Amino acid sequence: MTYSLTNTTTQSETFTIADAKYLASRISHGLTFLRVYCGQLTPQKVQDLAVEAAILLKFNLLETVKYGYERDGNWIYGINYSVNQLGQIESINDSPSVIDIPTNLDGARWHSFLTRRHNPNLSPADIEEIEHLLPINRTSGTEPSSANGTWSTDDSYYRNGIGMSRSQFRSY
Repeated sequence: MTYSLTNTTTQSETFTIADAKYLASRISHGLTFLRVYCGQLTPQKVQDLAVEAAILLKFNLLETVKYGYERDGNWIYGINYSVNQLGQIESINDSPSVIDIPTNLDGARWHSFLTRRHNPNLSPADIEEIEHLLPINRTSGTEPSSANGTWSTDDSYYRNGIGMSRSQFRSY
């Protein structure tokens, strides 16, 4: 008689608010660099932007968010965080690396641009409740142009099935 053994494993991942805060802490790290070295941000603004990201991450509503400085409708310097729903057991999880601080921000002003992901599991009432949790009230707007430089991905972060990549914009 021949026997065969089969080993089956199941992994269930639930993305929690703690996971969302972990990823948002990576955003906060970059924003703190900008606050310290470039100005135009307060500690409270950094905290509000991190809370906004954590809430949107938790409810699977964040697609991308860019923070930085623009002049005449063009990015001068920026940091972009893009969310990927990898659904993988493991992915790269870098420690936040140093932000390349821009050297010439003369005449530039702070700017942030966020794009949301549609979550079909949330009702309009759910979305409205989530909106009330956000510390920032965003309005429609236009993203500054990236024509005068390039975005370069330098870090990747991962937590419990959700990945996030960071790229930095540098103007020519």
